[in-house]
Amino acid sequence: MSSVVVNGFFVGLIYGLLGVGVVLTYRGSRVINFAFGETGMIGAFVFLDLWTSSHLPLALALIIAVAVGAVIGGATDLFVVRPLRREPRLTVMVATYAVASLLLVYGGRKWGTNPVYFPPLVSGGGIHVAGVAVQPQQLLILGGSCALLALLWAIYHLTPFGLKLRAIAIDPYAAGLVGVNVGRTSLLTWALAGAVASITAILIAPLVSFSVFYIDQLLLRGLAAALIGGLFSIWGAFAAGISIGIVEALVQYKSPIAGIADVIVAALILAVVLIRPGGIVKSA
Repeated sequence: MSSVVVNGFFVGLIYGLLGVGVVLTYRGSRVINFAFGETGMIGAFVFLDLWTSSHLPLALALIIAVAVGAVIGGATDLFVVRPLRREPRLTVMVATYAVASLLLVYGGRKWGTNPVYFPPLVSGGGIHVAGVAVQPQQLLILGGSCALLALLWAIYHLTPFGLKLRAIAIDPYAAGLVGVNVGRTSLLTWALAGAVASITAILIAPLVSFSVFYIDQLLLRGLAAALIGGLFSIWGAFAAGISIGIVEALVQYKSPIAGIADVIVAALILAVVLIRPGGIVKSA
């Protein structure tokens, strides 16, 4: 049972990071970015090509892949979200779904649709905690998650850009009236979310069946985490993601019914939307 909880915790870290990415774009533009997962998928494949085929150092390949994710995120805002800013939010969200479809088609044509081998980012024997084996890749996910959250906290609370982000999250119209460049801030927010997407996708890739489709079901959990966080709370989304990962692992361990975890996640999203449309966690 302990190993089930531990494994669920580490999977939940990924769900939490996906939820954080969804929250980032929503706070900055009031849009749920359905292309978030595919943005990360492209970044992960670029990283794999650079690292294994072009034999670039891991750190350099990672920097380039994260930059690719940031460019895709920024381009989505610049060429899709911004022209539709005066349209209903639903229209913009559907447009991001179209972007996701285009990225998926591009990825399928360039890299194929069959799973490929994604080597571990780190090697070693791992550690044992309370009798449970923790793999090096899981430790990397933990360290990467903590580092990323610390960076986001520093950006939001210690920089002028973060002050603008918090102002827009409270009231974009009022922020614009006091001199905040809403368009530029939104662009940088989407670029930041794209970078987070690439990092998240690369961290989880060695632990799953890696293909152009691998992040789709994971993103559903990330969306659930973001909704529980009220689409505004970064910490709430991250904590919710961890909780979903642990609950999902326990359900899969206890129940012989295939797909029951997917049903529970879908029911959770529906329940939050119907009962607490503003989310369970309120603070940002």
